[in-house]
Amino acid sequence: MRLRTRLALAFALLALVPLAVMVPFTLTQLRATLSRGLDARMDGATASAQEALERAAANARRAVEELVESSAMEDLAREARESPARAIRADTAQPLMKSRGLTVLSLFDRKGTTLSSGHLPARRGDPDPVLFGVTREKSSKPVPVKVSVRGDQGLREVPALVTARPVDYGDSRLWVVGGVLLDQGLAAHLSRLTGAEVSLLSGDTVVARAGSVKPPTVPRVLPLGEAATVRLVFSRAAEREATVGVFRSFLLLAGLGLSFAVLLGLLMARRITQPVEALTSGARRVGEGALDVQVQVKAAGEVGELVKTFNHMTTELRSTTERLVASERVAAWQEVARRLAHEIKNPLTPIRMSLETLMAVQDAQDARFPALFRDSAGVILEEVDRLRRIVDEFSRFARLPKPQLEPVDLGELAQNVLSLYATPPPGIRIHSEVQPGVVAKADRDQLTQVLVNLVKNAEEAMAKGGGDLRVRVRGDEREAVVEVQDSGPGIPPEHRARIFEPYFTTKDGGTGLGLAIAARILQEHGGKLDVGGEPGQGACFTLSLPREQ
Repeated sequence: MRLRTRLALAFALLALVPLAVMVPFTLTQLRATLSRGLDARMDGATASAQEALERAAANARRAVEELVESSAMEDLAREARESPARAIRADTAQPLMKSRGLTVLSLFDRKGTTLSSGHLPARRGDPDPVLFGVTREKSSKPVPVKVSVRGDQGLREVPALVTARPVDYGDSRLWVVGGVLLDQGLAAHLSRLTGAEVSLLSGDTVVARAGSVKPPTVPRVLPLGEAATVRLVFSRAAEREATVGVFRSFLLLAGLGLSFAVLLGLLMARRITQPVEALTSGARRVGEGALDVQVQVKAAGEVGELVKTFNHMTTELRSTTERLVASERVAAWQEVARRLAHEIKNPLTPIRMSLETLMAVQDAQDARFPALFRDSAGVILEEVDRLRRIVDEFSRFARLPKPQLEPVDLGELAQNVLSLYATPPPGIRIHSEVQPGVVAKADRDQLTQVLVNLVKNAEEAMAKGGGDLRVRVRGDEREAVVEVQDSGPGIPPEHRARIFEPYFTTKDGGTGLGLAIAARILQEHGGKLDVGGEPGQGACFTLSLPREQ
């Protein structure tokens, strides 16, 4: 990954880290705040519902008390003392109930017999133990009880808040039991008051329900004794919507922040990395051999100093390299001249001795001159041929042509070279391991010369004891490799550092230019030639070339 990309990602992460830290904390705090607010609202609404129920009970109690203290009720009690059947009829309680805003009203005699019922006229003459039982309550507050009422579906039990008051006239006593039903009207009133879904329950039966809320919900219960329960259901949808809205806002903010951070990061990374990339490119070109590279980029601070130092370094490197190359060239030619003089001096000694012998025999008019001439001429011709071979090898090394690169299948090339050795010397066995499709850019003729030289050297190394000669061709995406391995005596470690030097040889009569030429050919191809193997276990020459792209 490029430095510019890493810097841009770093800017983006720096922008996201605060959001990643703040979002969970903020959402947690928001949920806690909204939850506290909702809990407070639910507590307030529940308290309001409780107050509404208490007001309804208080209104019912006050209405019953006003009815008991009214002159109409006093007249009714007086008439009932004289003639109960004539004074109190089945429909007597209903107008009294409606005039006081009550929904439950029953008149009882001292024994608990229903004299008149406003909410259930058919009850006249029958006992109503539930309602009459309220007369035994010590508290004057309305109490919850289940009252029988007739509806569209027949008789049913409905919870109500009722209270009882006596009406005495002389020795006669009437009981007035009245209150309000906990019905659909009350449920609707509580729903409007609290904003909740209100259900009036009698046991497990829903008597009335009003309002509706969105999930998720939270219930609150107001028990009214054993007779009834008021269930309030509050919605948490607003809390969830607020949390989701804030979360979406954070996501939008994060997206905008990330986009801005990436844009700013790219601009800043470009400004920061441009000198570094220029230096990297310059260093790469220096590594490729362009020693006159100068980085032309504006930079300040430490990077600016680095650019100046790099430009100064390349200037000094070019000057130093030119001097070093010149010195190495002189030293190399001096070494070549010394080795060439040494190689040429060896044949000159027998040539001189042969000529001096011939001259001495001729001056002495010796009869052996013709025979000595023939022998000496043969020696001189052999040494002249040796000189010619030395000069030819030197000329070929000095004037090695520039390689003509073209795609070459190394497996096919190796098989062609091995076909020249179809009948190896006795005791030598040739093996090939070729990976198909290994192609590299190379000069076919020069590469053939290298492989022939390596195979020939391997055969000569095993000439005395025989052995196995293996040629392997393999490659990957970047490099093609040819290995030539023998099972001969190997190369001593002290010779490996010099084995590719010109005129270094361990063979009798060798010039030491074969491996030097092979190494130079590989160098001209952008590859390399290495030697390996353990002493006494053979040598392995590895030829490496860049793959054909």
